[in-house]
Amino acid sequence: MLAGSKRTSRIRARIKTQEAEKAVIATRAVAYLRVSTDEQASNGFGLETQERALRAFAESQAYELVELVTDPGVSGATRPAERPGFGRILELAEAKAFSILLVYKFDRLAREIRYAVTTVADLAEQHDIGIRSVTEPIDTATPMGRTVFAILAGMAESERFTIRDRTAGGKLSKAGRGGFAGGRAPYGYETDKAGHLVIVPDQAAVVRRIFRERGPAHRTKRTLQAIADGLNADRIPSPTGKTWTAGGVGYLLDNPKYRGAVEYLFSWTGTEQHVLQPGAHAAIIG
Repeated sequence: MLAGSKRTSRIRARIKTQEAEKAVIATRAVAYLRVSTDEQASNGFGLETQERALRAFAESQAYELVELVTDPGVSGATRPAERPGFGRILELAEAKAFSILLVYKFDRLAREIRYAVTTVADLAEQHDIGIRSVTEPIDTATPMGRTVFAILAGMAESERFTIRDRTAGGKLSKAGRGGFAGGRAPYGYETDKAGHLVIVPDQAAVVRRIFRERGPAHRTKRTLQAIADGLNADRIPSPTGKTWTAGGVGYLLDNPKYRGAVEYLFSWTGTEQHVLQPGAHAAIIG
């Protein structure tokens, strides 16, 4: 008669222990909130809106909300593991502190499908954690839920690329008309409500001083460091509010906007577009 080993008994005992541990944390949830800088500005679904929805959903499902983790001002294009807040979620997962991760929408995890799907798979396979969205009826604890999630994540990624291309196209069109295509206004200018560059008189005076000291056509020029030292001696703040450097002075001198031109190099979808033409703004240097 064959005699069984003790391994089977040990495996059964281990399985029983694991099931008991799962039962303990089965209703423990962690809520994850993320909002990008742009979303904070537009007040779409900010952190307060997400928190209210997540707390209400946890209560409706009789979940014990172990912790609420936030990543404010973080783009959905970044890998979840690289975000400070999501790092805390991974710590809690390692400690087996919860079994359900709640999000307002699945795109709070990531906009790019490879990051979103990988995150869902890793949490499920490594920590047996399911993810639930309070606004989308999908439970990634099930195979069907993970499949539907992958489809939705793909749609979210496609939407992000469409928005990016549309935004880039809009900037290219604006630059092509000589307009300011976004970003920080160069020192000496500020933007009005319509997004146009307008001169800031006191800063423009500093810009003219720099160009004057550098000399016409660089024939009687002072060194960049000498110009920076003079500005610092006169306690004139740099564009960053700190001291002037030779590199900062050189960067300013190299900007065609001061002579009334606009220049941009757009690069997306594998192509480049270089725009250099007269601008719609007033020149500081004649």
